[in-house]
Amino acid sequence: MALELVIGVDGGQTSTRCALVACDGRVLAYGRGSGLLHLTTADGRARHTSALREAFESAWAAAGLEPQPLAAVGLGLSGVESDSPEAELARQIVAGLVETRAIVVRSDAYAALIGAHGGRPGIIAISGSGSHALGMNAAGELARAGGWGWLLGDEGSALWIGRSGLMAALHAFDGTAEATLLQTMMIEHFKAQGPHDVKRRVYEADFGARGFAALAPLVSQAAQQGDTIAQNILAQAAQDLAAQVMAVQRRLALPADAPIAPVGGAYEHVHGLRAGFASALRAMNPQANIVDAQLPPALGAALIALRACGCPATIRLAATD
Repeated sequence: MALELVIGVDGGQTSTRCALVACDGRVLAYGRGSGLLHLTTADGRARHTSALREAFESAWAAAGLEPQPLAAVGLGLSGVESDSPEAELARQIVAGLVETRAIVVRSDAYAALIGAHGGRPGIIAISGSGSHALGMNAAGELARAGGWGWLLGDEGSALWIGRSGLMAALHAFDGTAEATLLQTMMIEHFKAQGPHDVKRRVYEADFGARGFAALAPLVSQAAQQGDTIAQNILAQAAQDLAAQVMAVQRRLALPADAPIAPVGGAYEHVHGLRAGFASALRAMNPQANIVDAQLPPALGAALIALRACGCPATIRLAATD
Protein backbone atom coordinates (compact mmCIF):
# COMPACT_ATOMS: atom_id res chain seq x y z
CA MET A 1 0.00 0.00 0.00
CA ALA A 2 1.41 3.40 -0.99
CA LEU A 3 2.34 5.79 1.77
CA GLU A 4 -0.09 8.71 2.04
CA LEU A 5 1.62 12.10 2.10
CA VAL A 6 0.78 15.74 2.77
CA ILE A 7 2.66 18.97 2.13
CA GLY A 8 2.60 22.02 4.34
CA VAL A 9 3.65 25.39 2.91
CA ASP A 10 4.85 28.54 4.64
CA GLY A 11 4.75 31.18 1.91
CA GLY A 12 6.30 34.54 2.73
CA GLN A 13 7.68 37.54 0.89
CA THR A 14 11.28 36.50 1.50
CA SER A 15 11.05 32.78 0.73
CA THR A 16 8.63 29.87 0.44
CA ARG A 17 9.26 26.81 2.60
CA CYS A 18 7.44 23.51 2.54
CA ALA A 19 7.49 20.24 4.47
CA LEU A 20 6.69 16.80 3.03
CA VAL A 21 5.08 14.74 5.79
CA ALA A 22 3.74 11.19 5.91
CA CYS A 23 0.24 10.71 7.27
CA ASP A 24 1.70 9.02 10.34
CA GLY A 25 3.36 12.35 11.17
CA ARG A 26 6.92 11.56 10.03
CA VAL A 27 8.69 14.50 8.40
CA LEU A 28 10.26 13.18 5.19
CA ALA A 29 11.85 16.30 3.72
CA TYR A 30 11.82 20.06 3.40
CA GLY A 31 11.74 22.19 0.28
CA ARG A 32 12.36 25.82 -0.47
CA GLY A 33 11.37 28.27 -3.19
CA SER A 34 11.57 31.98 -3.85
CA GLY A 35 9.47 34.62 -2.11
CA LEU A 36 5.90 35.52 -2.99
CA LEU A 37 4.20 38.67 -4.20
CA HIS A 38 0.63 39.48 -3.26
CA LEU A 39 -1.71 37.65 -5.63
CA THR A 40 -3.39 40.90 -6.68
CA THR A 41 -0.15 42.35 -8.07
CA ALA A 42 0.70 42.12 -11.76
CA ASP A 43 3.19 39.28 -11.29
CA GLY A 44 1.58 37.77 -8.20
CA ARG A 45 0.10 34.64 -9.79
CA ALA A 46 3.23 33.84 -11.79
CA ARG A 47 5.40 34.37 -8.71
CA HIS A 48 3.22 32.05 -6.59
CA THR A 49 3.31 29.38 -9.29
CA SER A 50 7.07 29.56 -9.65
CA ALA A 51 7.79 29.65 -5.89
CA LEU A 52 5.48 26.74 -5.09
CA ARG A 53 6.83 24.64 -7.97
CA GLU A 54 10.39 25.24 -6.75
CA ALA A 55 9.48 24.32 -3.18
CA PHE A 56 7.60 21.16 -4.15
CA GLU A 57 10.31 19.96 -6.52
CA SER A 58 13.06 20.49 -3.97
CA ALA A 59 11.06 18.61 -1.30
CA TRP A 60 10.52 15.61 -3.59
CA ALA A 61 14.22 15.64 -4.49
CA ALA A 62 15.29 15.87 -0.84
CA ALA A 63 13.05 12.92 0.02
CA GLY A 64 14.40 10.89 -2.89
CA LEU A 65 10.87 10.40 -4.22
CA GLU A 66 9.16 10.96 -7.53
CA PRO A 67 6.21 13.38 -7.39
CA GLN A 68 3.02 11.52 -6.54
CA PRO A 69 -0.58 12.25 -5.53
CA LEU A 70 -1.05 13.78 -2.08
CA ALA A 71 -3.71 13.34 0.57
CA ALA A 72 -3.74 17.11 1.25
CA VAL A 73 -1.85 20.37 0.91
CA GLY A 74 -1.96 22.97 3.68
CA LEU A 75 -1.01 26.50 2.65
CA GLY A 76 -0.06 29.29 5.03
CA LEU A 77 0.38 32.29 2.74
CA SER A 78 1.33 35.89 3.35
CA GLY A 79 -1.51 38.30 2.59
CA VAL A 80 -4.10 35.53 2.09
CA GLU A 81 -7.10 34.64 4.27
CA SER A 82 -9.13 31.44 3.96
CA ASP A 83 -12.32 33.09 2.65
CA SER A 84 -10.70 35.60 0.29
CA PRO A 85 -10.62 35.66 -3.53
CA GLU A 86 -6.84 35.24 -3.24
CA ALA A 87 -7.38 31.92 -1.46
CA GLU A 88 -9.31 30.57 -4.44
CA LEU A 89 -6.53 31.70 -6.75
CA ALA A 90 -4.01 29.90 -4.55
CA ARG A 91 -6.08 26.71 -4.71
CA GLN A 92 -6.14 26.89 -8.49
CA ILE A 93 -2.37 27.32 -8.62
CA VAL A 94 -1.74 24.34 -6.35
CA ALA A 95 -4.25 22.18 -8.28
CA GLY A 96 -2.19 22.84 -11.40
CA LEU A 97 1.04 21.76 -9.72
CA VAL A 98 0.12 18.64 -7.72
CA GLU A 99 -2.63 16.03 -7.61
CA THR A 100 -4.26 16.20 -4.19
CA ARG A 101 -7.57 15.36 -2.55
CA ALA A 102 -7.71 18.49 -0.39
CA ILE A 103 -6.25 22.00 -0.45
CA VAL A 104 -6.59 24.17 2.65
CA VAL A 105 -5.59 27.84 2.44
CA ARG A 106 -4.94 29.92 5.55
CA SER A 107 -2.76 32.89 6.42
CA ASP A 108 0.91 32.44 7.19
CA ALA A 109 0.20 33.72 10.70
CA TYR A 110 -2.39 30.98 11.30
CA ALA A 111 0.08 28.32 10.16
CA ALA A 112 2.66 29.80 12.52
CA LEU A 113 0.14 29.74 15.39
CA ILE A 114 -0.78 26.09 14.78
CA GLY A 115 2.88 25.13 14.60
CA ALA A 116 3.93 27.15 17.62
CA HIS A 117 1.52 25.39 19.97
CA GLY A 118 0.96 22.10 18.15
CA GLY A 119 -2.64 23.01 17.33
CA ARG A 120 -3.48 23.76 20.95
CA PRO A 121 -4.63 27.07 22.52
CA GLY A 122 -2.07 29.83 22.82
CA ILE A 123 -0.80 33.10 21.35
CA ILE A 124 2.00 34.06 19.01
CA ALA A 125 3.66 37.48 19.02
CA ILE A 126 4.99 37.98 15.49
CA SER A 127 7.84 40.39 14.87
CA GLY A 128 9.41 40.04 11.45
CA SER A 129 9.20 42.57 8.67
CA GLY A 130 5.73 43.26 10.06
CA SER A 131 4.09 42.48 13.38
CA HIS A 132 0.93 41.34 15.08
CA ALA A 133 -0.38 38.98 17.73
CA LEU A 134 -2.68 36.05 16.96
CA GLY A 135 -4.28 33.66 19.43
CA MET A 136 -6.66 30.73 19.70
CA ASN A 137 -8.67 29.49 22.67
CA ALA A 138 -9.94 26.02 23.55
CA ALA A 139 -13.12 26.60 21.51
CA GLY A 140 -11.02 27.26 18.43
CA GLU A 141 -11.94 30.95 18.38
CA LEU A 142 -9.30 33.29 16.95
CA ALA A 143 -8.39 36.87 17.80
CA ARG A 144 -5.67 39.14 16.55
CA ALA A 145 -4.23 42.58 17.28
CA GLY A 146 -2.04 44.65 14.99
CA GLY A 147 -1.10 43.47 11.53
CA TRP A 148 -2.32 46.62 9.81
CA GLY A 149 0.67 46.79 7.49
CA TRP A 150 3.60 49.11 7.20
CA LEU A 151 1.58 52.21 6.32
CA LEU A 152 -0.87 51.86 9.20
CA GLY A 153 0.95 50.05 11.97
CA ASP A 154 3.35 47.12 12.38
CA GLU A 155 4.54 48.49 15.70
CA GLY A 156 7.36 46.45 17.20
CA SER A 157 8.41 44.99 13.85
CA ALA A 158 11.80 45.23 12.18
CA LEU A 159 10.21 47.70 9.78
CA TRP A 160 8.92 49.89 12.62
CA ILE A 161 12.23 49.72 14.48
CA GLY A 162 14.21 50.65 11.36
CA ARG A 163 11.89 53.48 10.37
CA SER A 164 11.84 54.85 13.92
CA GLY A 165 15.64 54.79 13.97
CA LEU A 166 15.87 56.67 10.70
CA MET A 167 13.32 59.25 11.82
CA ALA A 168 15.24 59.75 15.08
CA ALA A 169 18.43 60.37 13.09
CA LEU A 170 16.71 62.89 10.81
CA HIS A 171 15.18 64.73 13.77
CA ALA A 172 18.62 64.89 15.35
CA PHE A 173 20.02 66.39 12.14
CA ASP A 174 17.24 68.99 12.31
CA GLY A 175 18.10 69.83 15.91
CA THR A 176 14.61 68.98 17.12
CA ALA A 177 15.76 65.87 19.01
CA GLU A 178 18.81 64.56 20.83
CA ALA A 179 21.95 63.57 18.97
CA THR A 180 22.30 59.85 18.37
CA LEU A 181 24.79 57.37 16.97
CA LEU A 182 22.13 56.58 14.40
CA GLN A 183 22.99 59.78 12.52
CA THR A 184 26.40 58.48 11.45
CA MET A 185 25.16 54.90 11.05
CA MET A 186 22.35 55.90 8.69
CA ILE A 187 24.61 58.08 6.53
CA GLU A 188 27.11 55.23 6.26
CA HIS A 189 24.40 52.66 5.53
CA PHE A 190 23.06 54.68 2.62
CA LYS A 191 26.55 55.73 1.48
CA ALA A 192 25.13 59.25 1.52
CA GLN A 193 26.73 62.69 1.66
CA GLY A 194 24.04 63.94 4.01
CA PRO A 195 20.45 63.45 5.19
CA HIS A 196 18.91 64.78 1.97
CA ASP A 197 20.62 61.98 0.04
CA VAL A 198 19.01 59.55 2.48
CA LYS A 199 15.59 61.06 1.85
CA ARG A 200 16.06 60.66 -1.90
CA ARG A 201 16.86 56.96 -1.50
CA VAL A 202 13.95 56.26 0.84
CA TYR A 203 11.44 57.74 -1.58
CA GLU A 204 12.61 55.59 -4.47
CA ALA A 205 10.00 53.05 -5.58
CA ASP A 206 11.99 49.96 -4.62
CA PHE A 207 12.73 50.96 -1.00
CA GLY A 208 9.45 50.33 0.79
CA ALA A 209 8.90 48.06 3.76
CA ARG A 210 11.96 45.89 3.16
CA GLY A 211 14.20 48.93 3.03
CA PHE A 212 13.02 50.10 6.43
CA ALA A 213 13.27 46.60 7.92
CA ALA A 214 16.91 46.42 6.79
CA LEU A 215 17.66 49.39 9.08
CA ALA A 216 16.63 47.53 12.26
CA PRO A 217 20.11 46.01 12.83
CA LEU A 218 21.53 49.55 12.95
CA VAL A 219 19.19 50.40 15.82
CA SER A 220 20.21 47.17 17.51
CA GLN A 221 23.91 48.03 17.15
CA ALA A 222 23.42 51.56 18.46
CA ALA A 223 21.48 50.26 21.47
CA GLN A 224 24.27 47.80 22.26
CA GLN A 225 26.73 50.69 22.18
CA GLY A 226 24.70 52.53 24.80
CA ASP A 227 22.76 54.95 22.59
CA THR A 228 19.76 56.10 24.63
CA ILE A 229 17.62 56.95 21.61
CA ALA A 230 18.09 53.48 20.11
CA GLN A 231 17.46 51.83 23.48
CA ASN A 232 14.21 53.77 23.83
CA ILE A 233 13.07 52.65 20.38
CA LEU A 234 13.63 48.99 21.28
CA ALA A 235 11.89 49.45 24.63
CA GLN A 236 8.85 50.92 22.86
CA ALA A 237 8.87 48.08 20.32
CA ALA A 238 8.83 45.53 23.14
CA GLN A 239 6.04 47.42 24.89
CA ASP A 240 3.90 47.53 21.75
CA LEU A 241 4.31 43.79 21.09
CA ALA A 242 3.36 43.01 24.69
CA ALA A 243 0.28 45.24 24.44
CA GLN A 244 -0.87 43.34 21.34
CA VAL A 245 -0.54 40.03 23.18
CA MET A 246 -2.52 41.30 26.16
CA ALA A 247 -5.31 42.53 23.88
CA VAL A 248 -5.60 39.06 22.30
CA GLN A 249 -5.46 37.32 25.68
CA ARG A 250 -8.33 39.47 27.00
CA ARG A 251 -10.51 39.01 23.92
CA LEU A 252 -10.17 35.22 23.99
CA ALA A 253 -10.50 35.00 27.80
CA LEU A 254 -7.37 32.86 27.87
CA PRO A 255 -5.89 32.00 31.27
CA ALA A 256 -3.08 34.20 32.54
CA ASP A 257 -0.55 31.40 32.03
CA ALA A 258 -1.58 30.56 28.44
CA PRO A 259 1.54 29.85 26.33
CA ILE A 260 2.88 32.79 24.33
CA ALA A 261 5.48 32.18 21.62
CA PRO A 262 7.56 34.98 20.09
CA VAL A 263 7.79 34.25 16.35
CA GLY A 264 9.77 36.02 13.63
CA GLY A 265 13.23 37.06 12.59
CA ALA A 266 13.31 40.34 14.52
CA TYR A 267 13.62 38.44 17.79
CA GLU A 268 16.77 36.81 16.43
CA HIS A 269 18.36 39.76 14.66
CA VAL A 270 17.51 42.69 16.94
CA HIS A 271 19.58 42.36 20.10
CA GLY A 272 17.51 42.48 23.27
CA LEU A 273 14.08 42.53 21.61
CA ARG A 274 12.99 39.14 22.92
CA ALA A 275 14.24 39.90 26.45
CA GLY A 276 12.59 43.32 26.34
CA PHE A 277 9.33 41.80 25.13
CA ALA A 278 9.39 39.24 27.94
CA SER A 279 10.07 41.95 30.53
CA ALA A 280 7.30 44.21 29.21
CA LEU A 281 4.81 41.35 29.06
CA ARG A 282 5.54 40.17 32.60
CA ALA A 283 5.11 43.73 33.86
CA MET A 284 1.58 43.58 32.43
CA ASN A 285 0.95 39.96 33.42
CA PRO A 286 3.27 38.43 36.04
CA GLN A 287 2.02 34.93 35.09
CA ALA A 288 2.94 35.32 31.42
CA ASN A 289 4.14 31.97 30.08
CA ILE A 290 6.64 32.67 27.30
CA VAL A 291 7.65 29.56 25.36
CA ASP A 292 9.58 28.61 22.23
CA ALA A 293 7.52 27.63 19.20
CA GLN A 294 7.14 23.85 19.04
CA LEU A 295 7.20 23.67 15.23
CA PRO A 296 8.06 26.06 12.40
CA PRO A 297 5.22 27.47 10.27
CA ALA A 298 5.71 24.96 7.42
CA LEU A 299 5.01 22.14 9.85
CA GLY A 300 2.08 24.11 11.24
CA ALA A 301 0.72 24.10 7.68
CA ALA A 302 1.41 20.36 7.51
CA LEU A 303 -0.66 19.88 10.68
CA ILE A 304 -3.50 21.74 8.96
CA ALA A 305 -3.16 19.37 5.98
CA LEU A 306 -3.12 16.29 8.24
CA ARG A 307 -6.36 17.42 9.87
CA ALA A 308 -7.95 18.03 6.47
CA CYS A 309 -7.42 14.43 5.34
CA GLY A 310 -8.30 12.79 8.65
CA CYS A 311 -4.77 11.72 9.54
CA PRO A 312 -3.49 11.85 13.14
CA ALA A 313 -2.70 15.53 13.76
CA THR A 314 0.77 15.03 15.19
CA ILE A 315 4.26 15.67 13.83
CA ARG A 316 7.14 13.34 14.58
CA LEU A 317 10.41 15.24 14.27
CA ALA A 318 13.67 13.53 13.50
CA ALA A 319 16.64 14.23 15.76
CA THR A 320 18.15 16.54 13.13
CA ASP A 321 15.01 18.72 12.70
